[in-house]
Amino acid sequence: MLHAMLEQQGFAVIAVGDARSALAQCSVQLPDLMIVDLMLPIEDGEMFLREFRRRWRGVEVPVIVLSASTARSDISRRLGAEATLAKPFFAEDLRELVALHVQAGEKIVAS
Repeated sequence: MLHAMLEQQGFAVIAVGDARSALAQCSVQLPDLMIVDLMLPIEDGEMFLREFRRRWRGVEVPVIVLSASTARSDISRRLGAEATLAKPFFAEDLRELVALHVQAGEKIVAS
């Protein structure tokens, strides 16, 4: 759903399903924005963001965290995310957050 919605808005979206795939994709090309679900299979989104920050120390890539967890704001703040969005969410809310951080045509990794 995220992939289709963001591509319709003109963004180049790379959708991955787990933390390892997201890290591998970032090794190929860093995105202009990451949308990270905290509830990923195998290794969670929090682990992914910690590892991303460790590997690409000093690289500033905006992050939007998606989660149904009531602790999402605390986790997002601790991990340096620019925004958090509660699941379920309205598509318009996500579009607004994305538009604040990137322009159409830029690359987004959604995991």
